[in-house]
Amino acid sequence: MTITIALQLLISGLSVGSIYAMVALALVIPFKASSILNFAQGEIVTVGAYAALVLTALGLPYWIVLPCTIAIGFMVGLVIERTIIRRIMAAPEFTLVIATFAIGLIIKSAIRLYWQDNLFTIDNPLPFKSFKLAGVVMNPQYLWVIFCTTALVICLAWFFKFSSLGKAMRAVSQSQEAARLMGVNVERVLMTSWGISAAIGSFGGILLAPIIGINPEIGHLILKALVAAVIGGFTSLPGAFVGGLILGLLETYSGAFFGSTLKNIIPFVVLVVFLLIRPYGLFGKAPLVRI
Repeated sequence: MTITIALQLLISGLSVGSIYAMVALALVIPFKASSILNFAQGEIVTVGAYAALVLTALGLPYWIVLPCTIAIGFMVGLVIERTIIRRIMAAPEFTLVIATFAIGLIIKSAIRLYWQDNLFTIDNPLPFKSFKLAGVVMNPQYLWVIFCTTALVICLAWFFKFSSLGKAMRAVSQSQEAARLMGVNVERVLMTSWGISAAIGSFGGILLAPIIGINPEIGHLILKALVAAVIGGFTSLPGAFVGGLILGLLETYSGAFFGSTLKNIIPFVVLVVFLLIRPYGLFGKAPLVRI
């Protein structure tokens, strides 16, 4: 393998990993706040893609469609939390998991009722075409995905460190009871965390749409996002980002070396290895229990 090919695969792997990282972040945020793993997150990515499709069909420019799609995702997250999750918050964990599965299936079935299994796409929003840099072909859409994910991580880091709402969300993630005693509106924080999570998922959907197209099965990427979150540490936002990039690179390079069959197997082999050797991931920590 030449250096040029290795660099080409690096760009491709980082772009794929950026999508995994984005969806992994969307999984980790509500999990940290409410300890609920949202298996409907993949379908929320699908909602973002179809929302972008509808808004584009109305003739709106991409730079209007982008914030509108994110806003739609945010509202979807708020509705799911207020109408379903909040009402069953005290239910057993298994019940909550099944409920999120059901939400995902409802969303997917509703999409199929209208669009069936047809494949759609939206145009590349960037005005320039692929170009070569030191012999490496640069796909603008891939670079856009990498840039957006990096910018998102920086914005989230600032939000959780400096904003009052971000600090409240960190407090709730550590202890809901202690946060309540400090005057934090826990219910508002939980609702917002689900909204932010869904907004990030919709963001991922509109980024994916020009690359792989739009169909009801986009949500399957949640499996890879789960692997990315486990690699990084399921309670760590930086870990979700790093885990997504690692998974994208592993998948891309293994596909180049071993073919598409092993490409789809290796991520789950890595998942099992991490669960056996480092179950809390690269950045996660074992919970401390006071006796």
